[in-house]
Amino acid sequence: MLLYAIVLGLIVLTLLSVSLARLGSVKTKADYLVAGRSLSAFVLVFTLLSSWIGSGSLLGGAENAYKHGFAALWQAGGGWAGLLLIYFIAPRARKFAQFTIPDLLELRYNQTARVLGVIAVLFTYTAITSYQFIGGGDILHMIFPQVTARSGQVILACFVTLFTAIAGMSSVAYMDVVIGLLATFTMIAALPVLIHLGGGWSQVRAALPASHFQVFGDLRPFRSYYAAPAMAGAAPQKVQSAFAIFLPTCLLMLGNQSMYQKFFSARSEQAARRATVGWIIGTVILESIIVAIAVVGSALFKSGEVQARPREVLAYTAIHA
Repeated sequence: MLLYAIVLGLIVLTLLSVSLARLGSVKTKADYLVAGRSLSAFVLVFTLLSSWIGSGSLLGGAENAYKHGFAALWQAGGGWAGLLLIYFIAPRARKFAQFTIPDLLELRYNQTARVLGVIAVLFTYTAITSYQFIGGGDILHMIFPQVTARSGQVILACFVTLFTAIAGMSSVAYMDVVIGLLATFTMIAALPVLIHLGGGWSQVRAALPASHFQVFGDLRPFRSYYAAPAMAGAAPQKVQSAFAIFLPTCLLMLGNQSMYQKFFSARSEQAARRATVGWIIGTVILESIIVAIAVVGSALFKSGEVQARPREVLAYTAIHA
């Protein structure tokens, strides 16, 4: 536990240093909200990647992988499809050079569209922010049992609010570079280590149902989970279930306020387009690795605490393996 406290403390201090270092660059509204429209493609790649790879992937996607294997990639695939469309949207979003999606809606349509956009963003981000805090609170409680899950949520809320408020988008973007690099290299390094601990890939496969390695796995429509098991076998039902976890992430990606605000922060339209290419590559790699780690974790830990709370399989595997 002391080791975790030291490592997390060093990460927090590093992020605080990055955030404070950006404070001197904030002098105008544009500096605060869109980093003075100065972000390079490299910075954009990691801030977009860090914004997208959150509780939805690390908890929800991992839980799907623990239960259903690689079919969980249908959830991630919705985001990948959205990213392909965003490749064409990103330069145009930068060309409009606004601050938020409601700004963009008013410029393109009218003030009514702006108000509706504000309402949509408020509802959406209340939900998104809350499940990020809930997930983070659960992880803090797992690492430090003396910290309750609710206390962990409060700690994270204070952390995010403070570090974002220091220098706005400039603070967020450059902290995300540190977070993104850290997450990318540690997860890439973790996967082969876990496969080795599982006895090699052949042993991992042998320990799990064959459906964990099939395109649609054992996915089935949500209504059938409480019905007779025979309903799970039909291929059309599996396709329907795959689409049910594919479509929400695709739509979320296309309407992501945070994403557009970061494109508004790009140095140029070319930087926005180049960043999208890097974002697509990074997202495909990281989300595939997250699912793979969760699958290996499901082979290593088939019962006990992780079976009761499968959404925490990544953190549980990290602590116990």
